Amino acid sequence: MRALLFESFTGPLTVRDVPAPDPAPDGVVVAVAASGICRSDWHAWQGHDPDVVLPHVPGHELAGTVAATGAGVRRWRVGDRVTVPFVNACGRCAQCAAGEHQVCA
Repeated sequence: MRALLFESFTGPLTVRDVPAPDPAPDGVVVAVAASGICRSDWHAWQGHDPDVVLPHVPGHELAGTVAATGAGVRRWRVGDRVTVPFVNACGRCAQCAAGEHQVCA
């Protein structure tokens, strides 16, 4: 698969062929059709985020289709169109039940 990535902080962005990932047992792989680059990606590129491992593929807000599913996945099927928001919510707490995923407990 092809991906935009940087191999050093503040270094050039390049398009490279990278190995296609395998889904975790409870995860999916998304074939990305569109992705935004935002300020948090800039901070990652600048080296401000200690969690960023190089090489790094920026873009955490995206849309595409499910390309593969893990063995335990029941909700999604290959070919489903999906978006991936910045917020990673549990879906079980009171805030999530109220539709306020951005403040997930």
